[in-house]
Amino acid sequence: MNTERIQIPTESSFKPPAALWAVCTLAVAIGAGGLVAAFAANPRDGWLWLLIDFTVFAGIGIGALMWAAVFRVAQARWTPALNRLAHGILYFMPVLFAAMILLLMGVRNYAPWTHHHDPLREAWLNVPFMVARNLFSFGLLWALLAVLVRWTLGADARWKRGEAIPQREQFRMTALGTGTVFWFTIAASIISYDFIMSLSPEWASTMFAPYYWVTSLYTGMAALVVMAAFLKKAVNAERFFGPARFHDMGNLLLGFSLLSMGMFFAQYLTIWYENLPEETFFIVPRYYRGIWPPVGWAAFLMGYMIPFIVLQSVRLKRNPVQNATVSVLILAGVAMERYVLIVPSVEPDRLMLHPLGALSLLAFAGAMVMAVCLFMTRHAPVSAADMDLMRSDMKLEVLS
Repeated sequence: MNTERIQIPTESSFKPPAALWAVCTLAVAIGAGGLVAAFAANPRDGWLWLLIDFTVFAGIGIGALMWAAVFRVAQARWTPALNRLAHGILYFMPVLFAAMILLLMGVRNYAPWTHHHDPLREAWLNVPFMVARNLFSFGLLWALLAVLVRWTLGADARWKRGEAIPQREQFRMTALGTGTVFWFTIAASIISYDFIMSLSPEWASTMFAPYYWVTSLYTGMAALVVMAAFLKKAVNAERFFGPARFHDMGNLLLGFSLLSMGMFFAQYLTIWYENLPEETFFIVPRYYRGIWPPVGWAAFLMGYMIPFIVLQSVRLKRNPVQNATVSVLILAGVAMERYVLIVPSVEPDRLMLHPLGALSLLAFAGAMVMAVCLFMTRHAPVSAADMDLMRSDMKLEVLS
């Protein structure tokens, strides 16, 4: 048995650099100004940019948080510091919830189905039911994640007092993680249906919801790689983020890039072998004809194909900066893909919405980084509940 002793910090020593706060504050201010400018110039452009922001960062934020639940269910031993970074996204959830509320309040300003009566789809596509199901599904997911994080912080308090973490608490957290993963698939599916697919109400796909939540996990891991690469030393978790850990995260990115491309192709394959020409109207303008294919394929290359190729390199995956660079490319590519999925449904002949609206992505990114930094200033850089899973593998020493 490995008898290596590892010192476990029980207090946060993280002091975010003033420059980081300044950059994030500036990003939020510039992004908010860009969104206001888009609304002032063309209200529909403003709503569409807000919709893009939400679908992009709901995927990234919830996807990152979900990895903590996934690793809990899998009883992963190598993720105590990675899980704690993921826990920090919890402070970003109010921003996502506020964006969802605004989108639900303004749904008639961007959703074509609100202006056309369709008896075949009215049972699902009606505003009161849309509002109710999204508030309930998102709210319940937020609550489940909040309880999971709270229980892990409770384990931290026990650890700090020198008490053992009861096995029943580990079982309870694992059970909650299982329920959270299950509910995530439902909540993310509802987001994909209501905020992306419903913009083309005549189109339906059983593959699209899984595609959205798989790519959410993909971007969530990419965001965690970036945060781990640039915050590991500052939060006093450098020894938990060695080359082997970045190699593991890179392997997850590699696997999810392949899975995402497989689901992308499965959507096309289903239409082809079932001979469903009535479903091609959603795909053809984005990837085959007109003004959109260059953007659509650029997003595919940036978000999936190039990362899949370069992540074959073991050396690259073990290098934090190089791994993080690929992760930034993934985030940019998937964000561009969300743009391609949303805009042609509402503005098929306009390649570019109001350009200043794109700055709103900076506001959400800055708010997410600030949320994680605020969380990390208050809590220990590793999860004691996850460290306790390692007690049979090595001796642990509390570092006060």
